[in-house]
Amino acid sequence: MPTTRPSRPITILLVDDDRDFRTLLRDIIDTGCSRADVREASGGAAALEYLRRSLSDPQTPRPDLIYLDLEMPGLGGQEVLCAIKSDPALAAIPVVILTGLDDDDQRRLALQNGAQGYTIKPSEPRHFLRTVMSSVSRWVGPRADWRQDQPAGGDQAGRERDENE
Repeated sequence: MPTTRPSRPITILLVDDDRDFRTLLRDIIDTGCSRADVREASGGAAALEYLRRSLSDPQTPRPDLIYLDLEMPGLGGQEVLCAIKSDPALAAIPVVILTGLDDDDQRRLALQNGAQGYTIKPSEPRHFLRTVMSSVSRWVGPRADWRQDQPAGGDQAGRERDENE
């Protein structure tokens, strides 16, 4: 169920092993959603580490939305999705699969494993921005502050990158 937390920007966790693709997604989100606090993880293990840290460290914001790649070395996206959805403290976080696999079996499996959506990696930035806006509206809820042209809470807010790069 969507919740409204107007006191802080929306936190989006991008999980993808391709650094250039994460940078592209970050730039797209930053352009259209300046109040989004975008965090990154370079793989499945790094994503789970970040999520566990977000449960106990007030300096690590819990994501409101996760974009998760399927094909990554080590822990793949389906494994990460299952880990998230089987943890009661994390299960409510909406997860959207963002992958290059246009595969009906993977799509069905992701939805069975608890993903809220399955999106093919976009070649058009506007398409991805529409996907983000739609996902936030649908699963996070209305947030009056997430698209304002203001810093996301300080000079480094929203700029944390995965230290495991």
